[in-house]
Amino acid sequence: MEILFGALLFAGIFAVFDALRKINNNLIDQTEEIKKLREEFKNK
Repeated sequence: MEILFGALLFAGIFAVFDALRKINNNLIDQTEEIKKLREEFKNK
């Protein structure tokens, strides 16, 4: 039973870190897109 609880705990922690990584990657992508748009508006 302890092994099952440990495995579930590990899977839960891994899922949280994976979700945070995806959120971080999305924020970085959006920041890059905003920088590109700003450069385009400056050039026009």
